[in-house]
Amino acid sequence: MADRLILVDDLDEESIKGVERIEFTWRGTDYEIDLNPEHLAEADEALAPLLKAARVKQGAGRKGRKTAKPKSETAAETKKVRDWAKVAGHEVPNRGPVPAGVREAYARAQAEPGTSVPPQGTQEGAAEPATQNPYAGR
Repeated sequence: MADRLILVDDLDEESIKGVERIEFTWRGTDYEIDLNPEHLAEADEALAPLLKAARVKQGAGRKGRKTAKPKSETAAETKKVRDWAKVAGHEVPNRGPVPAGVREAYARAQAEPGTSVPPQGTQEGAAEPATQNPYAGR
């Protein structure tokens, strides 16, 4: 035996004939409401001026699909950040994402005059950084 879903109008809580479920998003929150034809017509009339001025969101109808995020950084650039972080005394994992705080420190260090990134292949535990930090020990 099949189950039947009977929608009841959410406004009058009585109507079942011709009730339609309407889904919408308002200010980032998803909603749904079940309306009979009369209430649906009232909603359409109330929203008409807004819908006339609104734009259809690009990519609408593609819910649930996610596109791959473009990689903003190459493996070589990530290695530079990781090598710098190790030499600069930051804790950074050997694999996986580099923590945002480390990336921010790297960006600040690159903006300072006289600082540089260690050459590729710098190993953990290197004796001295490639460029001496003029602010170290202050």
